[in-house]
Amino acid sequence: MRTKILTSVAATAIAMVSTNAYAAANLTNVSIQGLGSPYSWNTAMGSMDTVFIQQPLGNIFNPNSEAINDPTSAGLNSFTINGEGLPVDSVLEAAQNYLITLTFADDATVSGIYNTLAPSDTFKGTTFDTGTTVYELTGFAWNRTLSDNVSAKQAVSGGSKADYAGQFSFTAVESAVPEPATWLMMLAGFGMVGAGLRSRKVRTSVTYA
Repeated sequence: MRTKILTSVAATAIAMVSTNAYAAANLTNVSIQGLGSPYSWNTAMGSMDTVFIQQPLGNIFNPNSEAINDPTSAGLNSFTINGEGLPVDSVLEAAQNYLITLTFADDATVSGIYNTLAPSDTFKGTTFDTGTTVYELTGFAWNRTLSDNVSAKQAVSGGSKADYAGQFSFTAVESAVPEPATWLMMLAGFGMVGAGLRSRKVRTSVTYA
């Protein structure tokens, strides 16, 4: 009976650790800045020029420049993006390099730079470890096209005839180091197992003939 109890306690301790609450936080903002230029795009409410994000293709999260607060998943997350062509009276890139920054509900931020003159170069985004989740920007592209897909604040044609299109991707994986709460659960579970083992000590006696 005691063996069954100890086994149950140990299993419970392991389960408490292995089911530690883990999920990627919501994506709350995407911003793109043309480095060395005055042009930028953002998903923040009231932004002058919106970056429209969609996942999957055709499902736009902010078609009317709404603020975003979108669930993400553990592992790889990929999005396509569009923005008004700036400057509106040109078909040339607003900048040679574009900086993207992603912000999450748990205050994590990751970023990376896309070079329009060397898009085939190895892309290197930053990482951010919250102690629960490690985020890494794994891809980003942002190029001017000869199409009119969006306007400054709505995902409908209008304004520039040469809008921007691109993509970004990031991964969200569980941190390798357990949280303090996880360590406490582990210690509590092992403590219960140890207490149970001590209670199983059998007293022995010797009988002399």
